[in-house]
Amino acid sequence: MKHAENSPSREVNRRLLISIHQDGFYDILAGLIVMNFGLIPILDATGINPGLRQIILLSIYGLSIVAIIWLKRRVTLPRTGFVQLSKKTTSRISTIMLIVNVVIFLVFAGSYVLDISFWNHFGSYQLSIPLGLIFLIMLSFTGALFKAPRFYLYGILVLGSFVGFEHLFLKGVVADHGIPWACSISGGIMLLSGMVKLYEFFRRYRVDYDNEY
Repeated sequence: MKHAENSPSREVNRRLLISIHQDGFYDILAGLIVMNFGLIPILDATGINPGLRQIILLSIYGLSIVAIIWLKRRVTLPRTGFVQLSKKTTSRISTIMLIVNVVIFLVFAGSYVLDISFWNHFGSYQLSIPLGLIFLIMLSFTGALFKAPRFYLYGILVLGSFVGFEHLFLKGVVADHGIPWACSISGGIMLLSGMVKLYEFFRRYRVDYDNEY
C-alpha cells in the first residue's frame, strides 16, 4: 500500500523534473564546459603559468554554473508556476551534480599532475579517446538523470569530435591534437541546441507566465 500511495507523488516529481529541465539551460552549460576545456591549449600557447591557467578555467566554469542556476530561478521556475521539487529530489540532484563537478575538477587538475599510464594503450589516440570517453560518461549520466536522451547524443558528438580532430592532427592539418576545434564545434552545437530549447520553452510557457501577472 505504501508503494501505491507514493507512486503518484513520484510520477508527479518525475514529470516536473523533466519539464523544468526542458529549458535548455543545462544544454547551454554543457556546451560552455566543453568549450571551456578547449581553451587549455590556447592558454598554454600564451606561456601562461599552469596554476594561473587552472584558476582561469575553473573560474569560468564556476561562473557558468552560478549564471545557469540564477537564470533557472529567474526564468524557469516563474514560467512553471513556481512549483518546487521535493527536498529529497533536489538533494539527490545536488549530490549527483556535486559528484560530477568533483570528477571534472579531478580530470582538469590530475591530467597535469599525474602520468596516467593506461592512456598509452589507446595508441596514437591516447589523448582524444580517454577525454572523449570521460565526456561521454558524464553527459550520458546527465541524460539519465534528467530523462533527456539528447545528452547521449552530445556525448557521442564530443567523443567523435575529439577522435576526428586528433586524426586531422596526426595528418598535420590542425594543431594541439585538434582540441580547440573539437571543443568549439561540439560545444557550439550543444550551446545552439540549448538556445533552441530555451526558445521553445519561452514559447510554450509564455501564456502561463503572462497570466501569472
